[in-house]
Amino acid sequence: MRDQGKFITGRGVSMSTPTVEANDGVGPPEVTPGDARQRILDATVECFRAHGYEKSSMRLIANTAKVSQTLLHYHFETKEKLFEAAINDVATKLFATAATQLMPADSVGDGLADAAGLLYTLFIDNIDTVTFVVEFGAAANHNEFLRTAYLEFRDTQRRQFAMLLRSIAGDAAPEHVIDESVRLMEVVLLGMSMQRPFASDRDRLRGDFDSFVLMLITRLFEGLASG
Repeated sequence: MRDQGKFITGRGVSMSTPTVEANDGVGPPEVTPGDARQRILDATVECFRAHGYEKSSMRLIANTAKVSQTLLHYHFETKEKLFEAAINDVATKLFATAATQLMPADSVGDGLADAAGLLYTLFIDNIDTVTFVVEFGAAANHNEFLRTAYLEFRDTQRRQFAMLLRSIAGDAAPEHVIDESVRLMEVVLLGMSMQRPFASDRDRLRGDFDSFVLMLITRLFEGLASG
């Protein structure tokens, strides 16, 4: 198993707004339907982080995406459908990044340490993701649509965490060991992401995370041995 100090810390992953290629300077850049849809989704997340759900009007989102309201409504008939698509897009990008950036490891312990480091980069150290998740959770307490969407987002995360963990620990890992590990990791990711915007000592925050991961890996190995 790797030492605490060898966890991945600097992959620097963040979600960025897709750029529109510059043209020859005559007229506005050509935007394909796929580009426009993605710009709308990115603008929705940006507005949600900055203004919350209630104040993120379709007009504001269209202006932020630099598209007409007619084009926005062509892609998304209602605000609920727009936010549902934007939330799913966030989850898809996060886990797609995790899947592509996690390299094969020499041992299960190394693989778990690398996965934990990547999750820290994606879910705690990425301030855009942190702001989105915190705002999402807070808004879900006051809006039934967002509450349902948040529960679905959480369940998707759990399934993806479980798949990631099983791909490292192996198919023989007992289901209850996987489930417990997923729940514990979910708690620490959520708790530490809420602290992240206010943490003045980021090295200590990361050290606390690494200490927890060492305990979790030890517990997981005990479960694998007894299972």
